[in-house]
Amino acid sequence: ICFCFFSGIFMAQDVIHLDNPSFEDMPRHSIPPRGWYDCGDPDHSPPDTQPGWFNVDAVPSDGDSYLGLTVRDDESWESVAQKLSRPLEAKKCYYFNLDLCRSQYYRSSSNTKGQYKDYITPSVLKIWGGTDYCSKKELLGITDEINHFDWFRYDFYFNPSADYDHILLEIFYKIPTLFPYNGNILIDNASAIKPINCDSSVIEKANQPAEDIIKTAEYQSVGEVSGPGNIIPSNRTVSVNTLPHIYDII
Repeated sequence: ICFCFFSGIFMAQDVIHLDNPSFEDMPRHSIPPRGWYDCGDPDHSPPDTQPGWFNVDAVPSDGDSYLGLTVRDDESWESVAQKLSRPLEAKKCYYFNLDLCRSQYYRSSSNTKGQYKDYITPSVLKIWGGTDYCSKKELLGITDEINHFDWFRYDFYFNPSADYDHILLEIFYKIPTLFPYNGNILIDNASAIKPINCDSSVIEKANQPAEDIIKTAEYQSVGEVSGPGNIIPSNRTVSVNTLPHIYDII
């Protein structure tokens, strides 16, 4: 009994907390939410704090605002990062989740031609571990393309091969793709990163090959819905658990 008690305290102390996990801030274009550092191309505008800009009108899944990321047809894309409250440790296992959706509307001007374009093609989210802001040492998780306008909860299992004290969230083109395109992902309501036991099932999930990404459905109560891009109704919509793959980055 004593062992279990102290073990539980140890695990609770190892929880990694994010700064501003719900991406709360005054909605503004080209300024990411407080606590999140812009890691995109310096020749392009930074990510946005939404809603209210570029025709984005999705209701937040938590709080009053969320993060908007875009990929562009000139081979540039957006990302944000922050330092963790404590490092991810090598060979340990962690559980993490957040809410994702795609905005039905995201109309902005193009840097290359100055023309207004729709940034609405489905894209994927990558989660990286690193050793500094904007460092991408190991790809910890990747989703399938985000093609839904309602918020879905995505679950990730991390099993890093080294210690990392920074995390980076990056939008990218669906894989494979022949040509770059304009797309968006909205992100809200991230959890803490919680240590979990490294049993065989968790290791298997964390090392799931990208081409074999598994989706499982479970009902989850998150509120009412009033239109596209709003909160999932608890009685008829499911969350999607996407199991990532660990990549060795050369």
